[in-house]
Amino acid sequence: MNRARRSVLSGAVAAATLSVAVAAGVLRPRQALAAAPVLPLSDSLRALGNSNPTETAAIQIKAPDIAVDGSNVFIEFFSTLPNVDTLVVFVERNPQPFIAAFRLGPEVLPMLQTRIKVAETSRVWVVARSEGRFYKASKLVKVTVGGCGAGLN
Repeated sequence: MNRARRSVLSGAVAAATLSVAVAAGVLRPRQALAAAPVLPLSDSLRALGNSNPTETAAIQIKAPDIAVDGSNVFIEFFSTLPNVDTLVVFVERNPQPFIAAFRLGPEVLPMLQTRIKVAETSRVWVVARSEGRFYKASKLVKVTVGGCGAGLN
């Protein structure tokens, strides 16, 4: 395993994710620079422009209750809120909690599927922007390593 190559690739992926968020208008360039280092979830939400989204049942997250391999966790999430234009995914206890941001056109249903990395047992948060207001929902995903619990149990 070439550590230098891995380091370059991981930095490129993080930079690409932030670039997509900036291009989508979810983050402004100054806020993107502020979001680049490892941030707690509350700071990451503040970088989006709202530090306290409203908890709602209108966002549904389908994820495994127990993930045997945290490096490849399949999640599906959707929202029944009207006029959703942005969906953002965070994993609370990851070294870098910001996972992805999706900018949706008016004709796109706010229903997405992706695979994410969950470093240890933690909550997966989905934040949606609907008509200029932010809403959030979460799901606890327990990560096991070789059949033993890791993190919160």
